[in-house]
Amino acid sequence: MSELGHMLKEARLKKGLSLEDLHKETKIQKRYLEAIEEGNLDALPGHFYARAFVKSYAEAVGLSTDDVLEHIQPETPSPQQTQEPVKPLRRERKSVRNSGRWLSRALLYLFAVLILFVIYIAISEYDKGPKSSAQPSQGANKSNAPGVDSNAGQTPPAPTSGQNQAEAPKNPAQVPEQSQQAQPTPTATLNYVGQDNNVSHYELAGATGTTQNLMVKVTAKGDCWMRVQKDGQDGERVEEVILTNGMSKQYSFGTQDAWIRMGSAPDVTVEVNGNPIDTSKMPRAPQILWISSKKM
Repeated sequence: MSELGHMLKEARLKKGLSLEDLHKETKIQKRYLEAIEEGNLDALPGHFYARAFVKSYAEAVGLSTDDVLEHIQPETPSPQQTQEPVKPLRRERKSVRNSGRWLSRALLYLFAVLILFVIYIAISEYDKGPKSSAQPSQGANKSNAPGVDSNAGQTPPAPTSGQNQAEAPKNPAQVPEQSQQAQPTPTATLNYVGQDNNVSHYELAGATGTTQNLMVKVTAKGDCWMRVQKDGQDGERVEEVILTNGMSKQYSFGTQDAWIRMGSAPDVTVEVNGNPIDTSKMPRAPQILWISSKKM
């Protein structure tokens, strides 16, 4: 045991400290503390760490650091000895960096594949919807074919007075009144409530009971993926579609809330019961419009 190690150990024992206590106070590994007490400074990881460890040891046991460091000068290892353990640490750090870069690239590729898969599912679901409902019946095509008169060559019977009364044309003034009743003029007002992360909350005031349904119209100015649900993100899914430029969709939610997720909000315009929502300043990232009806 060297003079320095003996002096430090004596000071530690006088304070009633064990190596474990000293380890907890200085955060120095026990094997390095034992090496210092044995005078085996070559076991420490370099000249700088040797001075730092001895200084921390001295402060912990109440010795003067200046006196202790005077004893360490002839006992610390040479700079050539301290360079050897540094090389494996640099190689280890380099290998960790390389593995981290490889992992980042792998995660990036997986994320790209996931995005392509979601787009493929959305397109396939969109293709299934319009085709089933867009085909007219064959009977309607035959009877309503342009340029074909099913009564050609037949002499129409002379109408009787009763038939004239029964087949009298309706009052033209009644037709626009009925169409106006089918499409009520919006009287409710839309108020902005607030935003939580990517969810923008709006409240439609004046939608009381069933007298005023919640109507949402979405018109595309570019390409935008959209999912429409009722009563929040866990509610019933109404439709999932990819809108193209000029395409327009209109939905009626009754008294239920509307939950609309958009992939690129600036590429669409949204109207709620005739009230526009400004989406031009929203980021080109998934955004959610939550529209609720204020119950009176």
